[in-house]
Amino acid sequence: MSPMNRVRGFLLVGAAGALDLLMWADDNGLRSGEIVPPWVVPVGSLATLATLLLRQRFPLPVFVVQLLWATACGIWFTEYTPVIGMLVAIDALAHHRSKLQSVSGWAACLLPYVLYAQGKNDGPWQVTFVFIFMLITGTAWILGDRSRLAEQLAAQRDAERAAASAEAVRTERLRIARELHDIVAHAVSVMVLQVAGARAVLTTDPVRAEAALDTVQDVGRQSMNELRRLLGLLRSASADLDVPATDQHLDLDGVDTLLANARAAGLTVDKQVSGTPGLLDPSVNLAAYRLVQESLTNALKHAGPGTVAQVALNWAPEQLTVTVQNDAPLPGKHPSGSALSTGHGLLGLRERVQTAGGTLHTGPSSTGFVVQAVLPTTVPLSAFGAAHERISS
Repeated sequence: MSPMNRVRGFLLVGAAGALDLLMWADDNGLRSGEIVPPWVVPVGSLATLATLLLRQRFPLPVFVVQLLWATACGIWFTEYTPVIGMLVAIDALAHHRSKLQSVSGWAACLLPYVLYAQGKNDGPWQVTFVFIFMLITGTAWILGDRSRLAEQLAAQRDAERAAASAEAVRTERLRIARELHDIVAHAVSVMVLQVAGARAVLTTDPVRAEAALDTVQDVGRQSMNELRRLLGLLRSASADLDVPATDQHLDLDGVDTLLANARAAGLTVDKQVSGTPGLLDPSVNLAAYRLVQESLTNALKHAGPGTVAQVALNWAPEQLTVTVQNDAPLPGKHPSGSALSTGHGLLGLRERVQTAGGTLHTGPSSTGFVVQAVLPTTVPLSAFGAAHERISS
């Protein structure tokens, strides 16, 4: 218990004792006609009220103590039955215990007042007295129960906020894992194939071997820069989860660099653009960029150098269709393809496209293998809800 709460507890006991003694009115007469010493009621009342300091830790025992004292007073004294301590105890019982226990306690706390009223020998007064105390103690119970519900709602809101924060962290980790896969898979594929090509012509064509090694160096440097930005996001406490800082430079404007790297790795790549390009939501722009990157990477992995690939961007008023097709009839033709493949690229790409509100088609075509995504130029709000449900499940 904090010092402030301890002070409040003592003030409560003092106030309750003062009110109870005011109600006592210095009447020491018993129903038997005897007179008790004047210190009995004050000492008994203050000793009983002192247990209220423990009402938060032991609400039921404290309530029982108040009930026993009030019942004893209702039986013995002609003009005194303690009230304040009972009200505080029933409030604490309703706050800290189950509804069944607190309702049972409220019903039990009427006993001393019924006993007190019976000694008055006045029918209407007896009923009125009991009814008044039913209202008073019922109000105390309602206040305690409402404070319990408010505390439970606050705890539930805190738990929901904690769960939302944990979900946001998990979602960000999934996003970063996809980014790491895309960066590393593309870079390693290009670098391995370039090194293999350089080794093959190292003695016969040193100029070509040097060019291949230059490409390896450039791709490695680009990948390191992307990884540094990704690690910078991990260290940033103020990173925006909706539009990550590491993604803002990865969009369709960077596709030409991807094509240049693919050509340097041995692919024959052609790019076609139709329609009028427009502005895209960052998530759509990133999805389009990653689709081209993953498709060209897979072409290098599974088909190898010499493969012909075509990248097509078809702009329409409400959607963008991104198509990457190569002349390899089936994935896995290149002997090193299985060694380089992680098996997660297309799965991650499908999740990324769906998160952006689009659809993805992959599979063999009449001329080879095709990866095609239809992306909205305006991302519907339902896309974010669907993505959240998939991630949560």
